[in-house]
Amino acid sequence: MEMTILDYIGLPEGSILSVRSGPTRRQSPLPCSAPFRLPAGPWPLRVDVLGLLGRTAPGAVLNPVGEECLCKLPIEGKDGRKMSVTLQVCDTGSGIKRPKTCPVGQRGAGQEGNGQEELEGVLAGSPVKRRDAEADARAYLDKHRLHEFMHTLFELLLRERPDDPYSFIATRFREASALEAQNTPLPVEALLSKSGAAVVPTVSRSQVSTAPTSSALSNTNLSLTLSPSRDLLNTSTSQAAASFPEDAPEGAFKVTVTTMRGRGVAKMVVQPGEKVASIKQRLESAARAPASALQLFWWAEILPNDTTLEDHFVEPGFVALNVIVCQRDPKEKFLLSGASEGGMRLWNLSDAEKVRDLTPSSPSAILAMSINWPEMRVLNGNFDGQLQLWDLSSGSCLRSLEAHKEEVSCLEVDWAGQQALTGSTDGSAKLWCLKDWKLILSLAAGSTVRNFAVDWPSRRACGGLQNGLVRCWDLDSGQVLNDFNRGDLAAKEKGSAVCGMAIDCKGRRAVSGMEDGHLAYWHFEPPESSVAAAPVGASSSSSSSKPAEAAQPVPCSGAKILLAHYSALRTIQAQWRER
Repeated sequence: MEMTILDYIGLPEGSILSVRSGPTRRQSPLPCSAPFRLPAGPWPLRVDVLGLLGRTAPGAVLNPVGEECLCKLPIEGKDGRKMSVTLQVCDTGSGIKRPKTCPVGQRGAGQEGNGQEELEGVLAGSPVKRRDAEADARAYLDKHRLHEFMHTLFELLLRERPDDPYSFIATRFREASALEAQNTPLPVEALLSKSGAAVVPTVSRSQVSTAPTSSALSNTNLSLTLSPSRDLLNTSTSQAAASFPEDAPEGAFKVTVTTMRGRGVAKMVVQPGEKVASIKQRLESAARAPASALQLFWWAEILPNDTTLEDHFVEPGFVALNVIVCQRDPKEKFLLSGASEGGMRLWNLSDAEKVRDLTPSSPSAILAMSINWPEMRVLNGNFDGQLQLWDLSSGSCLRSLEAHKEEVSCLEVDWAGQQALTGSTDGSAKLWCLKDWKLILSLAAGSTVRNFAVDWPSRRACGGLQNGLVRCWDLDSGQVLNDFNRGDLAAKEKGSAVCGMAIDCKGRRAVSGMEDGHLAYWHFEPPESSVAAAPVGASSSSSSSKPAEAAQPVPCSGAKILLAHYSALRTIQAQWRER
């Protein structure tokens, strides 16, 4: 793909814009006159702006000094810093011994080397040569689309989870090798047979050699599936052609549909321009499932209902598709997903189709969200600290504001009362009014807020902090009621730390997850009782004027410890019963 820089704001002239898409990086000084050529694919994008630190004075020349031909060039630093670079200028035939820091190519031990051999060695290790080698390597990977092939291979591997993953991978490589042989132009020596007669080579219609294109499937004896199976259809081209009607119109798709395990489902002729939804309806009797329960794949790519095979660059001829059948009716109709790319997508679970994209003007990773399904509203917190309210029916952003200086790590919403509580990695929590879209009060956390548990009727909120504490606030006054550290103490007793938490604000209990995989289940007393009769060493900011950071943790009852995993616990969800 090509990416053209149309405009930029706030970047000084002369800066170098560096764009990285997956494993490929392209750079150009501003203003960029040529587009960036990057490999297509679902790669994460990274843009760096590089500045000029210094440069030599105008008219600088090389004046080697002494027998070693050294030349020291002063550099004018942009910030006034004194800078210089020392060079050694050598004639290839001068016989001057090169410094040890200079690349020497393939020079052996004890050999000094000079002249043309050493020059070639120096060039082999030079940045220009390395850059050319990297460009050649990238061109080779792009030519054969090896990045996409490996990405798709591991998607299939994780989806199927075969008992013998190495045999699964080996099968995929053998298929790709056969397709490569069909699509790769033959060398000149191979164009002549032993008898000297010319052999017409296979013309490569694209540089894609690992995807199951129709040209490959029509010229090989490979199976027409993407996945290995006990009853794999090892059908040759002639056998496959015999199973389709001879009067199939020119330009049509001769589609073989199989399951992900390789079991044949159906064979059909698909007309150009026919929608995927129509193909699914034709598969209902063969798959013994309604069209809404079917998902079609081409080379691990989901085919949406409103698209055609041409939309996915499938060429006419023999085509292999995979189908997944889901007989269960979903309990929920819609699903909303947020991603690190900065957008959200609304899905219809009845047919597994995307309803719409919700894309903000300035994309930022979605870290937390709360949805009001009856009114089709969603409130989300982003990596850049933004709090946004969306209308799912229209896909438009209704309100947006900068809630925190750093990312919004968690949020809880009282849709009936039109209030929202947000926590951030900047060590603060804030209560918002969604009617006026204004800040009601700020709550001191002193550490990253991982999650909330809120009792809206009693106006109490508990937050799980990164330092292992459970902090309770009064949402009317904003004061810190108590800090509870039993989970943190249990972790320290085992030489570990708290890395996840689930809290029951009404029942005054919590489950703390540790870095070593243990779970600690513990109780803490209600704030009212701890204030009325606080144990020795306990304090409450609701009856004291001390700041929130000075409140001492309240001792709690002992914790029940159990080993849940052999690695760190990151996410915990608990189903609490009424006490």
